Amino acid sequence: MPGPAPGVAWGLRLRRAGHLVPRTQEVRLNSESPLEGPAREAGGSVAAGAGLEIARAFARLRDVDSLERAVLAAAVHPEGAGLRRAWLMEFDARAGMLEGCHWAESPAGGTPLAAWLEGRGVRRAGTEARGFTLRPAGLRGVAAAAWEPRGRGEDGPGGDEVPWGACAHVGAVALARGGAPWALLVGAWDWAPEPERRLGLEGIGVLAGLAAQGMEREQEAARRACQANALGQALRAIGAAQNLAEVLQLVTRLAVQGSGARGGALWVGEAADLRLEVTQGPAGRRERMGRALQGLAAAVAADGRARVLDRPADELLLEPDAAASLESLVVCPLRAYGRVLGALACFDRLPLRRNEGPGFPAADAEFVAALADVAGLGVDQARRFAERKAGEQQRRELTGRLERVERLARVGEIVGRMSEEARNPLASIAAFARRAQRALADDDPARDYLEIVLRESARLESLLAEQSGYAAPPSALRLEDLNALVQEALAAAGGELATRRVRVTKKLSPGLPTLLLDRERIRRVIANMLESALDAVGVGGRLRIESRQAGATVLLEVAHDGPHAPGDLLEQLFVPFASQRPGGPAVGLGVAQQIVREHGGEIRVRGDGEWGTVFSLSLPVRENQDRRRVGTDRRRARGDRRDGGGGGAAS
Repeated sequence: MPGPAPGVAWGLRLRRAGHLVPRTQEVRLNSESPLEGPAREAGGSVAAGAGLEIARAFARLRDVDSLERAVLAAAVHPEGAGLRRAWLMEFDARAGMLEGCHWAESPAGGTPLAAWLEGRGVRRAGTEARGFTLRPAGLRGVAAAAWEPRGRGEDGPGGDEVPWGACAHVGAVALARGGAPWALLVGAWDWAPEPERRLGLEGIGVLAGLAAQGMEREQEAARRACQANALGQALRAIGAAQNLAEVLQLVTRLAVQGSGARGGALWVGEAADLRLEVTQGPAGRRERMGRALQGLAAAVAADGRARVLDRPADELLLEPDAAASLESLVVCPLRAYGRVLGALACFDRLPLRRNEGPGFPAADAEFVAALADVAGLGVDQARRFAERKAGEQQRRELTGRLERVERLARVGEIVGRMSEEARNPLASIAAFARRAQRALADDDPARDYLEIVLRESARLESLLAEQSGYAAPPSALRLEDLNALVQEALAAAGGELATRRVRVTKKLSPGLPTLLLDRERIRRVIANMLESALDAVGVGGRLRIESRQAGATVLLEVAHDGPHAPGDLLEQLFVPFASQRPGGPAVGLGVAQQIVREHGGEIRVRGDGEWGTVFSLSLPVRENQDRRRVGTDRRRARGDRRDGGGGGAAS
């Protein structure tokens, strides 16, 4: 029986140094190197020995596949475990199966260990040897003992229906990192191995675990660095001049990429009015998943708590078809200053390793939650910006309106003074004209001229008196029928309607409620609307007068088919002296608007198809009912006015 190879004693020294520990126990890495420390502490100078050579070879690797090849190479080399043939099986945590992936045979004599550790002699399962799968519960003998939490593969038979089943001397070791196995190494010797060979196999497993743990920590550090960079990128996007849609797209994409998910979705709004804004993932599935997750996202937005689901099929808020197609899910609320403004979801995380189970680790879930908070800040900032912009626009509009009001107030003040100053000369002109007219003979042609002077003086006096209505206090309010006031205004304008052959269409609703109105002033408003319409309509034109109740208001419309030049400002009709007409500047609609506002209503003007201009008067029914509730005070106010007390009524 051949003796042990010169370098195989490193396995015994490694075990005596205390580095062959069960895979469930935490393994500390040496500060010098993840692998050189344990080999150096094994006792004696082994710089040229197999243990240090294997440790250095493992430390240079950066991916698990290369490490697995090197492990197999070390196991079958005479300076390693000296196995004649070895198989390595990876554990698929999702399927719960061990799958054969690599195998190797002992190299020809004289092959250096360093060259052999490059894995050139390792072959994939299924090329020259049949690949196989089995469940851990199906392991027998040495392989089953090695896979147990504290098992260690001793020499013994291999069992049935496995590549090593016919071998008499089998050794096995589980490759573990972080307390969880990711692969099983099984090999066969041609003869009963010495203890050093078995310890060498265990030492290879320990060094492989240390190397895998170092790789995992490097990968985790790189992953966390990428996530930190993603958070910084999202924060910079919020501060940059980008619109909200771009920020939400970026945040969702970073959440999906940083957490390793297949897709994601983002909603904005309150829980009762959640809107799907962004979806990420495979085309054809992302929109469907976004709609399917709407109910769960609304629940997260309502209670403000994140949901991390490793078994989405058990979630009742998900649609059954969608829940069955999901493997893992995390949904986080969008928070900003104590308010929930939406939700962010990532689904179906892709595992980094075959032995990694489904679900989002706590660190990835926290990363998604941090990005959700960033998105919440973006939504809040966009809302505040929109509110500020709307406030600035409103301030500009109010400033312009205030300037117009101030100009109108100055105009009104001037008009008031002019009215008072002009009324006395007008009265004198009218008096002298009547006196001169009485002194003339009946057939004197000058009488016609004096008649024109008297008529125009009366019109000017009426115009000035009308303007005084702006400052006139309201008179007594009584329950009035609006249709009756319309009929009176039509009767007063009947002569002019007949002279100009204007066709009038009346649609007065018979069921209008009575309103508490200032009868004379509202009748004057209706007369002003008719007068303005008659000024614009031609001979033989049409007028439409319609009254009806629209919800809580009573509506009166006066429309005419007179021409309206494009570009004319209809609002100018309500500005005194701004509207030109054949008889001179119009002021009646301005007074009408003031009166209607005192009654809590509105008067508007618009164009409507075949009707050139439509005047619309609306009076609220609710406010008139409120006036009626204080009937005792109203009656007392009317009695005071009859008694000369001068009490007024609020309009």
